[in-house]
Amino acid sequence: MIARASFVTYMQQFASGAPISFATAEADGTGRITQPSSTQVGLEPGTYFVTYHISAVLETAGYLQITPSYSGGAHLEYGVYGRTADASVTVNGSAAFLAVIPEATVLTLNANASAAVRDGAMTMVILSLAD
Repeated sequence: MIARASFVTYMQQFASGAPISFATAEADGTGRITQPSSTQVGLEPGTYFVTYHISAVLETAGYLQITPSYSGGAHLEYGVYGRTADASVTVNGSAAFLAVIPEATVLTLNANASAAVRDGAMTMVILSLAD
């Protein structure tokens, strides 16, 4: 069985400087991909295809940046960034990447924003590429 899982959240306020909280939409039956907390995905060693989409409304003009973090570091190269010049405008973006995990780790999606964020939504799918 191939390890796979999906996660989701909607109608959430993304707090600047904090990880996004989410729920498991489809649990992994192998135990290689888990959700140890409301803000973390646990990954066993291996190579994973990770894709996520973010959307949110900024209360005032500003920016929203989402940065994945795993294996002890932030990965800006896989982040999503959106900026708006007006209030109450939706920013959104998607990213997809391969994560090579040499030892067990947790993955988080961390939000940074210059404005209050409401109506945040996130979907994430993770697939193991090797048994």
